[in-house]
Amino acid sequence: MAKINVLITGGTSGIGLATIHKFLYELKNEVEIISLSRSEDKIKQALESLALAKKQVHFYTTDVSNVASLEKVRASVEAKFSKIDILINNAGNIIAGGVEGLSFQDWDFSMTNNLSSFFYVTKTFLELLKKSDYPSIVNISSISSRLSGASTGYSVAKAGVDMMTKCFARELSKYQIRVNSVNPGITKSGFQVHNGLMDEAGYVRFLEDVTKTYPIGLGECSDVSELIYYLTSDKARWITGSTYIIDGGRSVNI
Repeated sequence: MAKINVLITGGTSGIGLATIHKFLYELKNEVEIISLSRSEDKIKQALESLALAKKQVHFYTTDVSNVASLEKVRASVEAKFSKIDILINNAGNIIAGGVEGLSFQDWDFSMTNNLSSFFYVTKTFLELLKKSDYPSIVNISSISSRLSGASTGYSVAKAGVDMMTKCFARELSKYQIRVNSVNPGITKSGFQVHNGLMDEAGYVRFLEDVTKTYPIGLGECSDVSELIYYLTSDKARWITGSTYIIDGGRSVNI
């Protein structure tokens, strides 16, 4: 039986890294993970956390917002793996601010890194997905697509991801490619720290405050990875074009 090849962007930390661990746990030696990341330092740290399983995880240093860079990686991936079975668009960034606070450059950065990059990656690797017998795409969106938050750019981009998911699902159904999105609330991922919104001490205070708005508390990255794995599995073979909120009740606590 051929191995399942999973491509995930932003797999060096948070939900991305938790998802890599989930696939390795469930599929053991029957999976190969391909992950794209900008940071060589973060790649090194991620590989250290993967221990012996790192032999099955193949990191490529690239910028998912740069089409030329992605095309070079696609050529390498095709030469080594021939096909992609599962694509998880996960990488993203956040810049706080609304129409008064965001610069034009901040807005463009938010759109490129949280919406356009999903299109770029999907289009670049689509032909490899078509070679799979059980292809699936999962886009990592956010409850920010439905609840306006501290970043207008991020919220608008994630709303775009939700619609992109539906458009892709309709268009790619002729290839039996299923496309769904997962919309997490705030998890203990360190996302705000990684993107420079606050330091570690501020993050601890932030989590303490925000927990009060989540009826059953904050989730872990592993909670989200469970849903991602399910949507790519045969158990979800009749699910496509759907958005799944996973937020501990935050979106109903308004």
